[in-house]
Formats: sequence, C-alpha cells, structure tokens
Amino acid sequence: MKYSKYVRTGETMEYSNFLFPSHQREINNKTIDKVMASIKEHGVISAISVRESKENIGKYDVFNGQHTLLACKLLEAPVVYNVFREVTNKSMIALNNSGKDWTLKDYLQFGVQDKIKSYIFLNTTHKSEGLPLTALTMMYGGRYENVKFKSLTWKAATIKRGDEILSYVNDFEKSFNIKHSRHARFIWGLGKVVDTGKYDHSRMMSQLAKCSQMLTKQANPEDYAQNIEMVYNYGLTDKNKVRFTKK
Repeated sequence: MKYSKYVRTGETMEYSNFLFPSHQREINNKTIDKVMASIKEHGVISAISVRESKENIGKYDVFNGQHTLLACKLLEAPVVYNVFREVTNKSMIALNNSGKDWTLKDYLQFGVQDKIKSYIFLNTTHKSEGLPLTALTMMYGGRYENVKFKSLTWKAATIKRGDEILSYVNDFEKSFNIKHSRHARFIWGLGKVVDTGKYDHSRMMSQLAKCSQMLTKQANPEDYAQNIEMVYNYGLTDKNKVRFTKK
C-alpha cells in the first residue's frame, strides 16, 4: 500500500481557487481571529490541505484549514496549500475525528455527498420531519448507532419500523400537542415499547384522550418507556394491563 497521498505544495493569493465543500463545518469567527493574530505576529507558518475539486475543474476543495484560508484572505496574506490525491469523505472524517464541533448533520452531508442510499433517505426524512438525527437513526436503524453513523457505515435497516414510530409521534403531537414526543429520548423509549410487540396504538390514543397530561417529560429513554406504560394502563384492571418494562 502506498500510504502517502501527497502531490505537491503551492502558494497563492488567488483565494477564489479554493472552495468549501457543502458538508464542511460551520466557520467559527473566534478561531479566525486567533489565526489572524498568529499570522500578524509570526507570519504564515502552516498550510491548508486540499484536494482537486471534481465538480469545479481547476479549483480545490479545502478539507483541512478553512479558518487559516479565511484569515489569510482577510489579511491579504499568501495561502500555502498542500494538494493530496484520492481524498475521500471517509478519510476526511478520520483526519478530523478530533474536531469535537462536528455534528451528526455534518456526517449526514458527508454520506449524502458520497451518494450512500441510507444517508440520502435519512436526509430526505430529516428535511421533511425535522426530527433530531439521533432519533431518526434509532427509528430507521433499529438501535442507537451514532458511532456507525459517523463512520458512514450506518444502514437504514428498519424502514417499516421507523415509519410506524414516526406515525405515532405525529399523532401524539397533532392530537394532544405533546411536543416532547419529538425528542430523541422519548422516541428511543417509544421504540423500546414498540419492539415488545405488545403495543396497540389505537388503545394508546384512547388512553391519551383521558389523561394526555400524564405523558410528561422524563430524564431518559427507560423512564419514558415506563411513563408510556403507565398511560397505556391508566384506569384499567390488573388483568387488562400490559407490561412493556421490567419494573
């Protein structure tokens, strides 16, 4: 295996030669200020990393050092850049794993750009429903899988289950204005209930008509599952009660 992807180094003041891919992180103005202060005191002593743009021939995608580029542009200082070949989105993620400011949405856009079907599907659902990505990955992946999601190996393996849970969540909000039913922890707890195979949505809706105020905010998914169970069994005799949790 040839480990080095390095091609060449250049220096320029043609800032328009550099592009930020659509999936790049949001710019932090405080970081730009810090880089500008460093350049003013020490000069340009670090390079940005780029790959040749496939969509804009002759241009470069910046995959590391966007704040340095912007600082140089504001100061009208030269940009030193290292060109690398065969830089995939997955390799960019591996390089920037220490960047704690990346969100799940950043990784979603990586997957969309790489044309990964599960990520394209999730992106469409996220745009239409506005649910938290953590909730959507649990609904349509079957379990909590943020680590897999960030490595671009997540699969939408439980689409039928996800659509089912989504319909329940929408019913809770539209019929009873239960806003926290759209929170990730609630959806995780609801998923635990649904996965028992004992849940009847018509019964739950009938119960909520009696005591929707009892479906309250909880600290974690397990507590939400217990809360759902309490509402589901409200006012019923022991023989008609259903247990979704061990408690």
